[in-house]
Amino acid sequence: MIEVIEVRPEEIHLRVEGRVHVVPYVIQGTTVSFVFEGETYVIDVDEGAKRGRARHRDHSTSAPMPGVVLKILVKVGDVVTKGTPLVILEAMKMEHAIVAHTDGTVSAINCKEGELVQPGVDLVTL
Repeated sequence: MIEVIEVRPEEIHLRVEGRVHVVPYVIQGTTVSFVFEGETYVIDVDEGAKRGRARHRDHSTSAPMPGVVLKILVKVGDVVTKGTPLVILEAMKMEHAIVAHTDGTVSAINCKEGELVQPGVDLVTL
């Protein structure tokens, strides 16, 4: 379980198995999105809550936050296994690997290197 313990202007402090981690995040409406250890999480923000719980967005190859596609690591037809890096996205001055969340075959690449993408855009279709 991931617990949010503090939110600052550009980073969120998470407690995972007793350890505190600091990661960048993006706010979209009433949700906060962040990437932790290659996985995308979304927190439903309650106006009065100071703490929240994160839920994982399974099988997502979408951009977790606005960013620029630095490198596409696969091509249509490639067979990938869970955890295979698909795209490198630069967001908030950091590089984020978008990874396959399941075994499969790449059926479409929905972005180009150098392109600015918005959160929720599916970058690769498996």
